Amino acid sequence: MLPALRPQKSAVVDIGSNSVRLVIYEVTGASALPYFNEKVLAGLGRGLPETGKLSPEGVQQALAALRRFRAILKGLEVSEVIAVATAAVREASDGQDFARQAAAELGARLQILSGSDEGRLSALGVQVGFNEAEGIVGDLGGSSLEFHRLGSAVQETAGETHPLGPFSLPIPDDAKPAERRKAIRKALKGSELLRSGGRRLYAVGGSWRAIASVHIELTAYPLGILHGYRMDGQALRYAVREIVSVQRDKDMAQRISSLVGRRYDTLIHAALVLDEAFDMGNFKEVVVSANGLREGVLFDQQGRTLFDSPDWLPGDPLFDGLVAYLRLDTSQYQFGEALYEFVRPVLPKSVSRERLFRAACLAADCGGRYHPDHRADMAFYLILRSPVRCLSHHDRVLLAHAIGARYTHKFRRPKAFARLGRDSDEQVARIMGAAMRLGAVFSGRSAALMKQARLRTTKSKLILEVSPENADMISATVEKRLSQLASFMNLDAQVAIEA
Repeated sequence: MLPALRPQKSAVVDIGSNSVRLVIYEVTGASALPYFNEKVLAGLGRGLPETGKLSPEGVQQALAALRRFRAILKGLEVSEVIAVATAAVREASDGQDFARQAAAELGARLQILSGSDEGRLSALGVQVGFNEAEGIVGDLGGSSLEFHRLGSAVQETAGETHPLGPFSLPIPDDAKPAERRKAIRKALKGSELLRSGGRRLYAVGGSWRAIASVHIELTAYPLGILHGYRMDGQALRYAVREIVSVQRDKDMAQRISSLVGRRYDTLIHAALVLDEAFDMGNFKEVVVSANGLREGVLFDQQGRTLFDSPDWLPGDPLFDGLVAYLRLDTSQYQFGEALYEFVRPVLPKSVSRERLFRAACLAADCGGRYHPDHRADMAFYLILRSPVRCLSHHDRVLLAHAIGARYTHKFRRPKAFARLGRDSDEQVARIMGAAMRLGAVFSGRSAALMKQARLRTTKSKLILEVSPENADMISATVEKRLSQLASFMNLDAQVAIEA
């Protein structure tokens, strides 16, 4: 079913221990694409362990930010505004007073989340951003670290909160790494979730995303997208080692500081917390999530709560995200669905990739308005760097490659991305692209006409079958595209007019 074509604007205001952020989303079915995103690093929780109160300077910066956010929300006529505050506000003796001021400045109700709610909502946000995510979510904020297990029982599973944010652990800023590690281990010692472990630790929070940014920079990783970025134990240890080296290496300090900006002050602490949690949980890899608390808050509203039923969202985040991102209209969506049924017989029988193949067909028209000389390249990068969630980096490259090949059979994946994806992906993308190219030229991108043809294979042939009343649809160009597809499959092409 086609999601609503007119997205709804909804806003989440997140008042954290370090940052105050406004994100306005365009919500389309199960997809929430950021429309406006602004943060202020107010540092509300700075000095909280010593004083028990919020930072006075941070309070003024936060309130100023909220006044600006209110004006933006009014200007954009955003009616749904959900505001939450986390660890620093709930723990400070003056947190309630600040919350009242904040709500008045913002002009919206403000909810102070408990530690368990914060972990649960972060887990919900991660669940929306990945396909069949399993493991443990760790969300590191300015004052606390929340853990929560992912899976079908996420709503019923108890989470954990540990006072491990850089503003809450009573360690001097100039403490040596060994001293800081010792304090971190002590704080994590009682974690039952880490003892139970899992294959993946989903890392949420700006400081942990900054660690991934450092690793991307140091390894010249070509796809500069943080969401879904993976680091195994060896990669994580390398990143942590280089981050800790800034205490003695001025060149590395300057390089990393320019990369992460104001996150630099807390980066060593965040790296050591991630390293210790990874080891104590005996994880195999860290998966970075750009989704977290805010997305969980958004989808927890208005009956959007996850796991109420097997169909917990009104659609699929991947498909609905493509509809929203590409601004698909009804005819384009229907053509994509018909095209998928047409190309299925020539695609690998892979249950895990059926969603990806269908997604490619929904995106098959994305380059139609570009100049013909640049269509393939433009469409490739449009999909490769899209904000759509529920795509691994390998699948993102395969999807983009197939879309590039849909516009020319000569398309080749850029060399920079050769290290991403499976060895067989290039052939799969070429076949998929050629099949979509054939379907588009046969049907004129009409869903009704697309349904009048079908593909089938024998041991030696690729056969395009049409009925007698559609025989005139077989042009020289259609035969050429059929032959190109057949050659990729090492088969002979044949057109069959079936009564």
